[in-house]
Amino acid sequence: MAKKPERPETKDQGVTVRVALPDDDRARKASLAVYAFSQGGKLMDVKPLDAKGEVGLRVPIGAEGTNLRLLVGPRLEDQDRSVVELMRRGAVERHLRVDRGAERLAIDIPVRLDSILCWLRGLCVVRGTVLKRTTLGGQGIDLPVCNATVEVYEVDRFPIILPKLPKLVFDRLRDIILHPVPLPDPIPDPLPGPFPGPFPPGPGPDPAPFQGAAVLRRLSPEVAPQMAHSHAEAATALAGLDQASALRFAARAASDLDFQRALLDHELLLRPIFCILFPGFFTKQLVATAHTDDCGHFRTLFFQGCHNHDTPDLYFKVKQRFLWWDIVIYGPTPVPCYTRWNYACGSEVTLITHHPLARTYPPCEPVVAGDNWVLFTAIGQTSMNAIFGNSDALQGGTTPANRGLTKTGAPFGGTLRPQLLFDNSLRETLGVKYYRLFWRRAGTPDWFQMLDDTNGDPTSGVFRHYTYDVGGQPVSALYKLGPLSPPEAPGAHLYEIPPSLPPQGVWGPVIAPVDYQNGVFNTTLPAPGIAYNANGAEVGPDQSGKFEIRLELFDTAGAPVDITALGIRYFVPDVDNLAGTITTVDAAPLGLVDGNAMVVTVHVDNNPTYAEIDAPTIGMASADPCCGVLGFAPGDMVTLPWRAKHKNGFASYSVVTKRVDEVVFSASGPVGLAGNHSTVQNAQGLMDANLPAGCLPGGCNVAAFASAEYVTAMATDGWSRLQYLDSADFEAFTLSRGGPA
Repeated sequence: MAKKPERPETKDQGVTVRVALPDDDRARKASLAVYAFSQGGKLMDVKPLDAKGEVGLRVPIGAEGTNLRLLVGPRLEDQDRSVVELMRRGAVERHLRVDRGAERLAIDIPVRLDSILCWLRGLCVVRGTVLKRTTLGGQGIDLPVCNATVEVYEVDRFPIILPKLPKLVFDRLRDIILHPVPLPDPIPDPLPGPFPGPFPPGPGPDPAPFQGAAVLRRLSPEVAPQMAHSHAEAATALAGLDQASALRFAARAASDLDFQRALLDHELLLRPIFCILFPGFFTKQLVATAHTDDCGHFRTLFFQGCHNHDTPDLYFKVKQRFLWWDIVIYGPTPVPCYTRWNYACGSEVTLITHHPLARTYPPCEPVVAGDNWVLFTAIGQTSMNAIFGNSDALQGGTTPANRGLTKTGAPFGGTLRPQLLFDNSLRETLGVKYYRLFWRRAGTPDWFQMLDDTNGDPTSGVFRHYTYDVGGQPVSALYKLGPLSPPEAPGAHLYEIPPSLPPQGVWGPVIAPVDYQNGVFNTTLPAPGIAYNANGAEVGPDQSGKFEIRLELFDTAGAPVDITALGIRYFVPDVDNLAGTITTVDAAPLGLVDGNAMVVTVHVDNNPTYAEIDAPTIGMASADPCCGVLGFAPGDMVTLPWRAKHKNGFASYSVVTKRVDEVVFSASGPVGLAGNHSTVQNAQGLMDANLPAGCLPGGCNVAAFASAEYVTAMATDGWSRLQYLDSADFEAFTLSRGGPA
């Protein structure tokens, strides 16, 4: 068995570094450190510089001694402590020979004020937010992406890119500038002309490098508009080359060096063109990393240099751990199309991802409401500010008829999910831990509690998701808010005010609408809506109308709360958009506070719509029931009837009649209460309306038509319009001049 070689014996050697700082408060307050590296660049010790300017280092020394590299520079994070990074930042370096057995060594290192100011002024602060954009009910929702790593890259500037371009590209640039042909629209596939390729695939959920119409077709609906915008900018820039006379002259007659200078002078014009046509020549360098917090925010610094007067051009990539791997959840390409050119240090950037695996957490909406507040935020995702009778903004326009309708005049229906927010002080300092929600038909005495606990199903109710780590892997769990009964709660059917923190880990992922709801009200039980028979006659009573929702608070013992004694106030938002800062108004002056409870009103209407297109007629004659042919004589007028109904008029209709692909009649508008509609058209006019090129008026004796009707219900559940209440109909007929063909 081979004997293992003995490792050389080492011992720690003390080294004292005395740093002579200038007599200046800026130098004394600067965050500095002293670093000891081996000759090969291995970090051996690091200590922050104290107020006396003296540091004691301990370095391991072998039998043969060593040569140390001592550097004085800015205090860096662990991952940045390298000789390369310190020298890039202009650290002051000294070399020191250390022999084995030497006495305790000391060295003096003077540091100039301009070096310290360089370390301070050369820093660029980068901050921003990472959000995942999803759509629910036709509304965009931005949720913070937490526990993600943000990589910040500096993209090479044009003065660095241009000298790297091969002569072939310069020649093609000359051709493009002298003969600027706009990009065709629609974009052919693949793109023609002087475009380098193939391009490497992009790293993330965002678009791969632009390769024409086929790429646009493959892109997600959220990303394709951005690439279409980049293409439009490039097309505009190409068209603008005609006006760049100096650039065109340089392209025609200048040397390559002078042509480069001309290109630099027109960087803003050329940048969109390079984004689409020559993206592969842009390179980037990682300059900083950051991690997102519970609100998706990140902040980091990178050193851009003391005498660098150019503003940085930054590109961002975001990674998040999924199982055992880090996946790129934001990394759009081509890089120059997504570079923040001339980034202003300290400004906010927002990175939007659509990656399906990006983990999100509850939004961090700052609520402006003072102390001890309870905010009745929304029904679903419809802010109370957008509902008549529950809003300060709409208070002057509220009438008995529109109370409880949205500001667009829509009623509510289906399953309503009230959304509440609570000040942390209620649980943490006031002992208020529970709430209940009730509903009743306005004007009736009895309240009914909202209980989403179908048939005792333990998975039903109101929950919040939270995530914690098990063995380094994220695990999702549910925190039940209610309904809770003994022994889980001191009373029956209580709902818990969400705590600031879950039992472990963090809140999320957010799954809409479950993680937004604080109660569930199935309005189809007390107000199911009428029906229609085959003839369009109404069946059943209309039970739509005003309903009230009541919120009550309870303490940790399950007893009702005296809000006046505890200084608790109810609020509603005074903004429609709940994605940002939510400013609020006191609910009491709006008449929404009843004793210790808060009461809001919603107008509920679950009535369906009805659509029917009747057969066209001329006088008393209608289309032949066997063949669907309606004969007409010159001058005859044809009546096109249709019916569009909603019990209370909360709907709109649209009707269109086409001859093949050509629209010959269309109408739209509110349904109203009458329900019966018709139009009278000249029969020959329908035959000749909107004739395609080459078709002569009166050229057809027989023409086929089709009419389609769609009736759109206005009712919403607060998240989306209730499309299942819509209705449609279709009718086909033929007009024949002189009688049936």
